[in-house]
Amino acid sequence: MPRYFLLALCVLFPTAMVAWDRFEPFSFNPPKGWKVERTDMFVAVKQDNGAQYCSIHVFRPRPSSGRHDSDFAADWKSHAAKHGAPTPENVKSSVQDTWQVTAGAGTAGSPNQKFIILITTRSSKSQTYAIVSYFNDMRFADDIAAFTNSVVVDEPAAPVAPQPDRSSMVMSKPRTNFDDGWIAQVRPDYVQVNKASTELRLYYVNSALENSRPNTVDVPEYFWSRLVAPSFRASTPRKYSGVSYPPVYFMDATATDLQTGKPCFIAMKVIFSGGARVVLVVSPDERTYSQLFRHPNELDRTLTYNRFGLAVQDLAGTWVRNAGGGVEYYNAYTGSYAGMSANSTSDEFVFSTDGTYRSTHRYASTSDSGAKFAGTDYQGRFTVSDWEVTATNRVGGKSKKFWARLEAIQNGYLLILTDSDYEPLQYVLFRKR
Repeated sequence: MPRYFLLALCVLFPTAMVAWDRFEPFSFNPPKGWKVERTDMFVAVKQDNGAQYCSIHVFRPRPSSGRHDSDFAADWKSHAAKHGAPTPENVKSSVQDTWQVTAGAGTAGSPNQKFIILITTRSSKSQTYAIVSYFNDMRFADDIAAFTNSVVVDEPAAPVAPQPDRSSMVMSKPRTNFDDGWIAQVRPDYVQVNKASTELRLYYVNSALENSRPNTVDVPEYFWSRLVAPSFRASTPRKYSGVSYPPVYFMDATATDLQTGKPCFIAMKVIFSGGARVVLVVSPDERTYSQLFRHPNELDRTLTYNRFGLAVQDLAGTWVRNAGGGVEYYNAYTGSYAGMSANSTSDEFVFSTDGTYRSTHRYASTSDSGAKFAGTDYQGRFTVSDWEVTATNRVGGKSKKFWARLEAIQNGYLLILTDSDYEPLQYVLFRKR
């Protein structure tokens, strides 16, 4: 990584004069023709020319640790170390106005598929944020530098008070003993599930990791290199060669656990369900593994072990769900456009520690004939047990029992409520900021 590149990123500081796009609290100037994507946690600008690709992510500010070097180390651990770059190869720091700025770069990936990770951390007295770039061609250097230096926080840095968002959500009951002998426990990067001598790792969906996969690298090899290779030394990994639909993204190998030095047999499957869900099985040998899982598709059921009981304090706060979809119609004979229809729903539950709740449910549908809207509001009291939530004053003033569970995700959990009288009605809720 040329040092002049890092120097440019540190010496030049963003100015709002050139920025024309926004992602609260940022303004920025994306490179011309690049794709812009937004999530709750970050905005990304991307360019993919086939063999060459670049993806730059700007993450929302978080409270600073009080030490800029610690903020940068945390960003590197979160966004680079997991990709096989334990430490940056080059680092450059500077001070700009009220911000401390550090840019670090390193190389990650497999011997045949190398790429560069560049992380720029900016810290004030109260908050910090990261700009993370993944790319495989230095021809993107100028675009990365220009974009990074265009990013500006619209408002002056102000104290960021800790809030009950997903980054601070900790389960009251992060362990579940299942009737079939498996035991699940929440870990920072995955749910660990153990039975006898076998361990399962149910990795959380990681959109940044998933979106960084170049088109030239197949799904199983990519996730194997990012999640498996850093912890295990495998002899000759085997890729599933059977023909099936949907495709089976599976690899296995005889290996050595780099942490313990013990031999083992490992198997990995990538399951696409609301994102890439990676399941890793670690058994003492292939025979033990085969007794538990006879076909790669049997690993799909292990995702059900990501479920945990709840308590009142786990529910406290505002929980939301939004969904929707649309259909465009065309005449089968003429091919001419024949209109469209779309619908959207939103659900919000607010649980208070005093045992009261309220919920709002909205529905909208649109078509060429017009729009329709509907909504229902409820409020009352609720009670909680490990796997149930009972709410008073629901439909017709009656109480309603929901089957309830928590599902672990990165830095938090989802709340899943299922109507006990009509199980197809299920609310998958995330805590609102």
